[in-house]
Amino acid sequence: MKHSKEKYLEDILLSIAEIEIYIANIKSYSEIEENMMLFDALCRRFSIIGEALYQANKIDKELRITAKEKIMGLRHIIVHDYDLVRAADLFIIINKNVHTLKT
Repeated sequence: MKHSKEKYLEDILLSIAEIEIYIANIKSYSEIEENMMLFDALCRRFSIIGEALYQANKIDKELRITAKEKIMGLRHIIVHDYDLVRAADLFIIINKNVHTLKT
């Protein structure tokens, strides 16, 4: 079933909200590295964000989202090259980029 662009953007915001909850008390990437459930949950949420953005972008190619290609690329890496995903990279993305995507 096809969804609207707004539905996909809402899915992105919901995943960002979940990420913010997951990492509320996380101070370093090693805490993510040591907690496989947290690592998996973050990967799942980033996958949803990437896929939702991909679908929204198919509907509206003019969608103004910073680093669109990188966000969709992260989803590809998580799904297809999962062994390349590192907790440190997720921690950096969360702390430097998630807020920008949210706004």
